[in-house]
Amino acid sequence: MDLERLRLFLQIVDTGSMSAAARTVHLTQPALSRSLKVLEEEIGVPVFDRRGRGLVLTPAGRALVPRARALLGTSERVVREVARAAERSYYDVRIGAVDSVATYLMPRLVGLLKEAFASLAIKLSTARTPILLRRVREGELDLAIIAHSGPPDDVRSHRAGAYSLQFFGRRDLYPELAKVRTEAELQAFPIVEIDPGQGQTGLVPKDALSYALASNVASVKALVVAGFGVGDLPSFMISKDEERTLVRARVPHDPDCGVFVVGSPAWRQPVETKIERTIVDGLRRVLR
Repeated sequence: MDLERLRLFLQIVDTGSMSAAARTVHLTQPALSRSLKVLEEEIGVPVFDRRGRGLVLTPAGRALVPRARALLGTSERVVREVARAAERSYYDVRIGAVDSVATYLMPRLVGLLKEAFASLAIKLSTARTPILLRRVREGELDLAIIAHSGPPDDVRSHRAGAYSLQFFGRRDLYPELAKVRTEAELQAFPIVEIDPGQGQTGLVPKDALSYALASNVASVKALVVAGFGVGDLPSFMISKDEERTLVRARVPHDPDCGVFVVGSPAWRQPVETKIERTIVDGLRRVLR
């Protein structure tokens, strides 16, 4: 549907007559009549009843008025947003993050991004690290925040901080956890873990009496804090108050595992680099 014909239709509605609308838009009445006729042919029904020299909206015409205004408003808003995006050299950023980062770190980054880049649209999705890396390499994401053992291959990356995983449990319920040094010893406790998924192995033994398989890290933490069992959590998820109520195992952790920000090959423009740097610097502050 042609937006200009809708605009002329609304001029007729707002001015109350064909002649007044023609004067307002600097068209001849025959030209305006032809535009209205084409609009009615597109819709398939009349939008005005001709009563003498006057025009009265038909039911179809009355239905068209608010929809025409909405369409024109959307069109004008799109033009403004595109113009602003061209002026600023940015519009949106597509970010992927592992669940723990999205839940506990991204909320602290949103304010920094909004403050530095007014009206920046943030499109956030969560997935596991292998999926995020694939989506970055294929250009489906601009940036991804992942947990990885050392810098990942074939992508530009910045290490933002340590991703230190520890097994936590309630101190009053599982004091013996502090003596545990191997994953095999952990299996004596009720395990809380993210569902490993098809083809992956978890810590839950086949003969376990109690265990919990969660879909996200927030659920793992909630169950651990509630005393259900022992779960593997990044240290940045545990507050100082929670540290006083929890005990951790002494199972060795991969010292090279870190939080990395990885960028798409196409994410290279100066403003894009500034957005990336804002995220990296923000993460480094909260992970310090």
